[in-house]
Amino acid sequence: MKKPPLIIGILSSAVFLLTTGVCYGGVEFLCAPGRNENLAILVMLFTASIIIISFTLLFFNNQFFYSWFRFTKYFLPIAIILVVLSPSIDSSIFGFDKEFMSWFLASIFLLTSLILIARKWWQIRKSDSQILNT
Repeated sequence: MKKPPLIIGILSSAVFLLTTGVCYGGVEFLCAPGRNENLAILVMLFTASIIIISFTLLFFNNQFFYSWFRFTKYFLPIAIILVVLSPSIDSSIFGFDKEFMSWFLASIFLLTSLILIARKWWQIRKSDSQILNT
């Protein structure tokens, strides 16, 4: 099984995570005034999720990757648009600001990705058992 897209995904996500993760280490060039810390949070959370999912997908065949990728190519642009359109500070009772939306959407992304992988595994396992029983 060739896995170059997954390995590239893991490495590029790790690079993004490390470069944006220094924002919280006190490095000034990423979090200097005028830089958007919420964008760094968004990138950190989604790249951490992608690293977890990509590492999980390394143990499965390419069917799982392409099934997950179909979901990802639609979810990520919508999530980015939602975060960009969210207010920086929301004073309402619900508090849907950029940071909350980043955490919320990254959590949904990770949970949905894991559910999709488990569902695909279950479908393949079920079809394999039906083939063996006939």
